[in-house]
Amino acid sequence: MKITKLALVSVIGMSSLVGTAHTTFAEVSSVGNSKGSITFVAGTGPVTPVDPTNPIEPLEPSGPTDPKDPPTGNAGSLTLDYVSSVDFGVNEISNKTETYSAKSKKPFIQVSDRRGTGEGWSVTAKASKFTNGTADSLPGAVITLKNGSVISLSTSGSPVATETIALNTDGSTASSVVSASQGNGYGTWVTRWLGPNPEVNDGALNDNVTLTIPAGSATIGNHEATITWTLTDAPGL
Repeated sequence: MKITKLALVSVIGMSSLVGTAHTTFAEVSSVGNSKGSITFVAGTGPVTPVDPTNPIEPLEPSGPTDPKDPPTGNAGSLTLDYVSSVDFGVNEISNKTETYSAKSKKPFIQVSDRRGTGEGWSVTAKASKFTNGTADSLPGAVITLKNGSVISLSTSGSPVATETIALNTDGSTASSVVSASQGNGYGTWVTRWLGPNPEVNDGALNDNVTLTIPAGSATIGNHEATITWTLTDAPGL
């Protein structure tokens, strides 16, 4: 009798589970579709410069190694937003050709492409003659930028920085700096030439940005040249 009762309980339990399983299925009776939509137009206003070591943050030139130049304020759908100056410090006049590394640890330029067309773009640079009140105070001087890198929050294809950029200070020779081929370079991109430990004001010089002065060219006083950076909508190669 005990065995019979146990078997009966088992059968009732199984029947209960099967009935419960059948009640979880539902038949599809009808289907409807809806859509999500958005429209974009080209950007037009100025773009805020970003930190060249951490582009998720805006540039706040309060740190001792941050560039102090103001933004360009350029507006449009393809803009050169920022260019920074470089300082080669105070040096004694030498009797031979010398190359001086920059004190500036975070020099960079910033380009924003908000056209949304993927046409590509390129940047060139040229340097004027150095002057200290005369027309050409450091004849033959050359500014060199090397080992540049590009950084962005954009997920598009990356532009390409020129490995070594030699700027002859003659005021007329333009050199390629960075370029985005067709289909690349969407969004905001920083091209930078960073020194060692760029966030730390440790006095280390930046060997990626140098100034070469030929023997017999240096004269006493302060000397300044202007670097002109030009962004065009011509795609890079």
